[in-house]
Amino acid sequence: MLLHKSVQHDSRVRREAKALVEAGHEVLVLELAPVPVAERRLDGFHRRSVEPRPWVKRMPHHMYRALCLLAFVRSVARVRPDVVHAHDAAMLLPGLAAARLTGARLVYDTHELATGVPYRERFWAWFVGAVERIGVGRADAVITVSDGIAERLVTRYGLSQRPVVVRNVCDLERRGEGGLRAALGVGAGTPVVLHQGAPAEDRGCEVLIDAVAQIPDARLAFLGDGAPAFAATLRERAVSRGVAGRVSFLPSVPLGELLAWTAEADVGVSLLQDTCENHRLALPNKVFEYLAAGVPVVVSDLPELRRIVLEHDVGRVAAAADPSAVADGLAAVLAQRDDAELDARVARAAESLRWPLEQQRLGGLYAGVDGASGRG
Repeated sequence: MLLHKSVQHDSRVRREAKALVEAGHEVLVLELAPVPVAERRLDGFHRRSVEPRPWVKRMPHHMYRALCLLAFVRSVARVRPDVVHAHDAAMLLPGLAAARLTGARLVYDTHELATGVPYRERFWAWFVGAVERIGVGRADAVITVSDGIAERLVTRYGLSQRPVVVRNVCDLERRGEGGLRAALGVGAGTPVVLHQGAPAEDRGCEVLIDAVAQIPDARLAFLGDGAPAFAATLRERAVSRGVAGRVSFLPSVPLGELLAWTAEADVGVSLLQDTCENHRLALPNKVFEYLAAGVPVVVSDLPELRRIVLEHDVGRVAAAADPSAVADGLAAVLAQRDDAELDARVARAAESLRWPLEQQRLGGLYAGVDGASGRG
């Protein structure tokens, strides 16, 4: 597997690598990040850093990227795997080159609609599209995270075979006693709204603060380490809306404890803004984690999110740019805090939206390439 960052905090890559190990494959993750000697084995798979020497990072950006590409190709050539599994567009070109060099099969795993992300530079947007035009059709198999993105890939690249959808569903178990309400200093009677994951731009964080300002007594928790500058902006907004005492920013908690913390909330929120096609077709991890913890949700009125929430009837859909609409959705869910039928629907959704089904899809894909190295 090729990854342009550390696998340590990438739950999707870790789930997939672990699943392949359990299926009998030997898995090595090559990472563009340091890998301490003591951490070269994780969840049953092996890790290796391909990060260039420090002086390389001081080179011009495009030259640095080219050298990183060569580092991945060289590392794959030394291993000579049966399959090269390239995660995201950044790894498609080195994955394709390495697969051709070694005769391995290529699996392209795109975690987003890469051409639908609002990249900062026009050249980079063009480059990503060009890389996918070259590589997607040449991959032996393609994986993505939602049906909508799978359909876009088929249309855009004229694929004869629809990509396999492996959603970012939750594989965590609820362990421990949590700590969300203790960290907020509130008891069981106080309604708690949870935004799980680092607060960031275009995630509706500002709208969420405005919405909570319309719900007396509700507490809002941002659970996850975000950029300090953006967190400061959100704090200022909370002050300006008169809810500074009801909005809290909490650091990330270990994955093993996450669901126990999440379970103490009354409603979980995912408010991706409709700023790009990638957002419109996304299925954020946090939505599956809320449901796995037994928490109903309020989500953006975007196609993939709407489909999940309405199909399972586990919360409300709201116009993510409208604070009043979000407030209405939150109030409706909070009014059902003791609704046994809603709790039962959430529990059923959690059972059907768990990792074993996605793991079967991944295993089925690999059954088609397993043992076929392409070396003739």
